[in-house]
Amino acid sequence: MDTHDTRNPNVNGARASERDWQWLWFSTLQRRPWSSLAVVPGDGDVEAGRVAEALVAVGRLYGERPVQLLNAEGVGLGDVEKLLDALSAMTGRGEWVIVPVDPIALNPAAIPIARATSAALLVVRVGESRLAAARSTIEAVGRERLLGSVVLEGA
Repeated sequence: MDTHDTRNPNVNGARASERDWQWLWFSTLQRRPWSSLAVVPGDGDVEAGRVAEALVAVGRLYGERPVQLLNAEGVGLGDVEKLLDALSAMTGRGEWVIVPVDPIALNPAAIPIARATSAALLVVRVGESRLAAARSTIEAVGRERLLGSVVLEGA
């Protein structure tokens, strides 16, 4: 598993340059084929949405194929099937889909969503994210699905 230290104030008080996000896209996310990517926070102190937005922006610049954001933050268990149908339709059109989810410990509906994607990226915050929570997240999502992780600077 690769770890990329991305310090980005646009992500919960951290600051990564566009070059950092490009590096992550090409060095980590392009190592193995995927059609959908869950961006999964290691615990409640990390917001996946901003990381996902940065990756969508880089993916769109790359231009190999359309890259879309499918926001699954705040999705309840009753809405999982609808979201997975949308995910399937988008990947069926050949789009890359980046899906930010809530921390698994705070919203168990994130588990089936993350497992339905073809790959996952773990996001943790240095000095704040708990190792036990990150390990639990990795196990819930599936270690084999994990492409790497992003380590954000503390708030």
